[in-house]
Formats: sequence, structure tokens, C-alpha cells
Amino acid sequence: MKRLTVVLGYAAAVLTIAVAVLGPLFWFGFFSRVAAATSLRIDPVYSGGEPARSLGRNGYEIVVYKPVAKRSPLSQAGAFVQVVWRPASKLPAAVSESLDIDGDGRPDCSISFQVPPDPKTKMHVTEEPLAAFVLSMHQVSRDSFSSLIARVNDTIVVRVPLR
Repeated sequence: MKRLTVVLGYAAAVLTIAVAVLGPLFWFGFFSRVAAATSLRIDPVYSGGEPARSLGRNGYEIVVYKPVAKRSPLSQAGAFVQVVWRPASKLPAAVSESLDIDGDGRPDCSISFQVPPDPKTKMHVTEEPLAAFVLSMHQVSRDSFSSLIARVNDTIVVRVPLR
């Protein structure tokens, strides 16, 4: 009887470890489908919003996103527009672009930055406003959610602050 209790105890321990290791692999798909069915979305302050238009260039692409409004007076992130350059490996060493943020056909800002060969090198962006609703940035790195430049995998993300 004592030997049976020991064997059942060890069997229960092994089964518990197997369930603890394999359970999340099984349940992950289920919870992913449940979360997708609820129509939950990542806040645009974190994701950058939705792409508005794509501009093809010689060997690379610029994606201009829809503007993200400031959420509340207590929010640290102000209004911004996210602009993504991809692939970063195809960009020239120095990028300088005049971009139309609001889609009216006229440039709203001029963005310039250096693309270092080492992806881990800290980057800085300068943005000069050409329209009243755009705020300027001078040698900004990662100052806030609404004004930054970051290299993410093979893309370069710039957030242009708005009034």
C-alpha cells in the first residue's frame, strides 16, 4: 500500500509538470481566437495607428500613417503621425524627405536623419514644419511617444508631433 502511494504521488507530479509545460501550447491558440473575436485592438499610441498611404521610392518605401490624436490631458503622448521607412537596409546613408502628412498634395514637413550601418547605433531625427499643424523636432532620439525615431528590425519609425 505504501509503495502504491509513492508511485501514484510521483505519477501525479510527472503529470502535473507535463500539463504545466504543454498546457500553454494548447491553450494559446484558444485564447488567441477568443481575443480576436472580441475586436480588441492595440491602442494607436503604441501601434502608431493605421497606414494612410504608401509612397514608393527608389528601392524603398515610405508609409505615412493616419494621425493619432492626444487621448487626454493626463496622457504623456501628444498628437502625432507615424512615418515608416522600409526596408532600412535599402535606405541611403542620409535621408531627407519632404512629406505630405494630411494628404492634400502639399508637403507638410521635411524630415532628415542619418542611417548608421550598425542597427544598434542611436539615431537622431530633425523635422522642420512646413505647415502650421506640425511641430518641429531638432536632433530628437526617443524623447516621448509622440516625437521619436527608432530602428525596428529592418524599418525606421519616425513619429512627427502635431499641434
